[in-house]
Amino acid sequence: MSLLARGITYRSLLRFAAPTILSLVFLNVYFIIDGIFVARAVGTAGLAAVNLTMPLLGVMMALATMISTGGSAKIASLLGEKKTELARKGFTFLVVFCVFGSTILAVAALLLLQPLLGLLGVDAGIFPLCRAYIAPLLMSAPFIMGGVILDGFFIVDGRPSLSMISGMVGGFINLALDYLFLFHWGMGIEGAGIASGIGYSFAALIGLAYFGLWRGGTLFLVKPAPCWGILRQSVLNGVSEMVTMLSASVVIVVTNNLMMEFAGENGVAAISIAEYVQQLLTSVYMGYAGGVAPLMSYNHGARDFVKIRRIFRFSLRIIAVFGILTFLLGFAVADPVVAAFAGGNRDVFQMAAHGFRIFAFSFLFVGFNVYASSFFTALNDGRTSAILSFCHTLVFLLGMLLLLPRFFGINGVWLANPAAEILAMGLAFWLFREKGKLYGL
Repeated sequence: MSLLARGITYRSLLRFAAPTILSLVFLNVYFIIDGIFVARAVGTAGLAAVNLTMPLLGVMMALATMISTGGSAKIASLLGEKKTELARKGFTFLVVFCVFGSTILAVAALLLLQPLLGLLGVDAGIFPLCRAYIAPLLMSAPFIMGGVILDGFFIVDGRPSLSMISGMVGGFINLALDYLFLFHWGMGIEGAGIASGIGYSFAALIGLAYFGLWRGGTLFLVKPAPCWGILRQSVLNGVSEMVTMLSASVVIVVTNNLMMEFAGENGVAAISIAEYVQQLLTSVYMGYAGGVAPLMSYNHGARDFVKIRRIFRFSLRIIAVFGILTFLLGFAVADPVVAAFAGGNRDVFQMAAHGFRIFAFSFLFVGFNVYASSFFTALNDGRTSAILSFCHTLVFLLGMLLLLPRFFGINGVWLANPAAEILAMGLAFWLFREKGKLYGL
């Protein structure tokens, strides 16, 4: 019997989601330390360069996440329908498609790097730092994106602990190489890019070893065969996650430009620090939503609406508790984390510490929005999930970024996030009510 066919209790949900939560938390802790290393070794200009180039890699990661989340829901649903052989063929095809597609995109991005970075607002002064950081990551993109795909299917196969292990070990490798390349070999920001590329690629090696060499699980790689129907359904189902990540890249570009306008390079560094901490705390919600999604998909395939209703109701209560805890934690960690990034730059410290205390109110609401998108994706309702993602980022968040700074100046940039999360949560609960009858909620 599949490990997904288990009873639903608060304890079982948390135990199943815990490895994914820990994996993302550790990954973001490593990401924060990586940023601190860059800030200390290269300066806040290096930190700004990392943030300015992230949207470029974010586009590729968005495509991988789309296939990973949409494909995970589809494959888990097939397992719930007892179509195991078709699930294995579809899984294999999704992995192969992603690796080949990411290779093509990475080559194109490297060839067009200068105009692409220009579109992101990178000027001639900071371009050398941006190019030095992003080029090694683009070269590693097929492995990084392959790791994203395989990492998601660890959960579908009932092995979320492997996702946690690959994330932790990959992050540790990244930090160890960062320290070596930046502080001992003096490789500068290029060394940080190489270290990140190697560390983030580690999940692909773990995934290939597990799914390619071991045959003891439900899922494993088989001889590739075209499964265009499964790819199409995976893309349609996971498009919301792609919209979220692509929209986030657009928002980052707009935010960076606004901060450059209000406070120059220091402003970009300040918002970068806040985003590092935000990603760490938001990873708790993302880990929980991603961890329980295969349980939802499996029971949807098995047409067990009693379990679906229990997962949904228990999850909302768990997320409410998470929201309060992460909000309080955000205030507790703000000053020491900001100080670690800012070093001796007092202007950056004051700007980031002040802004994050406004920013932190979004943690009370963001968990419900992350879960809502994942919930509908898990039930193969990609359309509703895409509507949520589109409205959350491109309508509410981008709209607030364009509106609030007109009235509140730089404080409006910080206020945009919590305002958008409140609006998105209202939409999410309205859709829960409207769609609830279909799923017995």
